[in-house]
Amino acid sequence: MTQPDSVLKAEDIRKSFGEVEMLKGISLEARQHDVISILGASGSGKSTFLRCLNFLETPSSGKVTVHGEDVLVKNGKPQNLRHIERIRSRLGMVFQQFNLWTHRTVLENVMEGPIQVKRIARAEARDRAEALLTRVGLQDRMQMYPAHLSGGQQQRVAIARALAMDPDAILFDEPTSALDPELVGEVLKVMQSLAAEGRTMIVVTHEMAFARDVSSEVVFLHEGRIAERGPPDVMFNTPNTSEFQRFIAKVK
Repeated sequence: MTQPDSVLKAEDIRKSFGEVEMLKGISLEARQHDVISILGASGSGKSTFLRCLNFLETPSSGKVTVHGEDVLVKNGKPQNLRHIERIRSRLGMVFQQFNLWTHRTVLENVMEGPIQVKRIARAEARDRAEALLTRVGLQDRMQMYPAHLSGGQQQRVAIARALAMDPDAILFDEPTSALDPELVGEVLKVMQSLAAEGRTMIVVTHEMAFARDVSSEVVFLHEGRIAERGPPDVMFNTPNTSEFQRFIAKVK
């Protein structure tokens, strides 16, 4: 049963690539203000699952619901296609590799989505973009192009771009893994501030401190299934499964 404050719900998500079943029936629900960290070794299905939530990957089967808009998938075919675009517009996405438009300025990158998708007036979109770029500490970089920014700055632009769509939830796909170590902190600081203001977030990450200190729930994937889940203090202090015990021993 979907909780009354549910923002996003995934039910029995499965995904196969040819003969290989990558996701073996994953269910997850994010309520308002939840910060869910998804952990797991490479190849466990973390990023594939995240991409299935907004249909960048089409699940082989399962159901995704975002604030009452749902898409049921059977045999790799979505049953209600008209809902997919609405679901995508309600879920912000921050990628590992930033995915900024290189031929547009920082300001234009953040303005583009609201203008093209939400049909917001250019002046309003500009005001919103300027406020968000100031929010992530880039008020002096608005007229630059992405190539002239550090990786950490580019990722902060990507976060501002996701926020500009006023999403119900933001999906983060290993947002710090492409960054030099000295740049990781500036991105995590922005993410921590978003969590503190009550943003609903689902974060695929290798940053154990973020998962432990910021999350409301930690989900551990192993070989395409949820092997363990729970509050971070319980997960990290008294792990139940040998798989998660081995995982946290390796990444400490």
